[in-house]
Amino acid sequence: MPVAPRSVIPSPRRPRAGATPRTVTLRAQAAVPASRVPGRVLVVEEGRQHRQQLAEGVARRGYAVDSAASPESALKKLEANSYEAIFLEFTPRRTRGLELLSQMLRVRADASIVVMADQGHGRSSIHAAEKGAFHLLTKPVKPEVLDLALRSCAERSRLLQQNAELRERTIQDDLTSAFNRRYLDAYLDEEVDRSRRYGRTFSILFLDLDHLKMVNDRYGHLAGSRVLREVALLIQAKLRKSDRIFRYGGDEFVVSLPETGATGAVRVANRLRRAVRSHRFLAGDGLLVNLTASFGVATFPQDGASREELIRGADEAMYRVKVRSRDGVAAREA
Repeated sequence: MPVAPRSVIPSPRRPRAGATPRTVTLRAQAAVPASRVPGRVLVVEEGRQHRQQLAEGVARRGYAVDSAASPESALKKLEANSYEAIFLEFTPRRTRGLELLSQMLRVRADASIVVMADQGHGRSSIHAAEKGAFHLLTKPVKPEVLDLALRSCAERSRLLQQNAELRERTIQDDLTSAFNRRYLDAYLDEEVDRSRRYGRTFSILFLDLDHLKMVNDRYGHLAGSRVLREVALLIQAKLRKSDRIFRYGGDEFVVSLPETGATGAVRVANRLRRAVRSHRFLAGDGLLVNLTASFGVATFPQDGASREELIRGADEAMYRVKVRSRDGVAAREA
């Protein structure tokens, strides 16, 4: 889905109006249409008077406003908050303007940064656009131009959110909210390429729930579906941020463990196995269902040099556990 184009909005020079100093963080001063609740805006400008004047103008339009007078303060606020728009002053004395713009986009790649520059500094504006600025404004900023910039940033924010939701729907399993099989294939191909290029290792776990059919037979398939959702959430809560859980199909899941060798992967698998065994499923339905799971482990590159080989190796290891005892962990045999 397309996003709003980056553009230049000129603003004719007009006399500057004075402003009464106010607090740095401002809240809405005027009524906000019920159809949309404005987000948060960051104003980054060295000059106290102009910074407060712009912040007040944005706040009167219903936005929550944070202000920053230094690059350090701006980056700290950006790391802690998500902003619908960021107004960044460019002046001859702000020699770090382009550097700050780049740093901001490294922190939040999709940030809508509106660069403001005095008339006669068109070259700086062009450089800012080349670095990724979303809008370019000429100071002083007229009210109607401010309205247009805020609306454009809000529309871009809405489109980005829609894009993110659409992408999430295409890579997530509808039932469990774990990632789906299609994304697993793409993810593992990328992980194999990355690990091969940089000489790194990673592991995957292939797990299958033991005797889930008994839950379906006794309590119905809807109950079995709720168990699958609980399993996905339970495992996800035990993983690192860099790890991923995928629903492979039926009652089978795959867990990816970047930068994890065979020994570490077996340790993680046993921790997850104990978590499944000790959990009481369907407690919210007034039931206390006990389940176990069987795990197989495969590690790149010793257990497979491709996605297919790794999945096959982990699946075979898991099957050995199923045949032998269930509720266990096995690595791929040499």
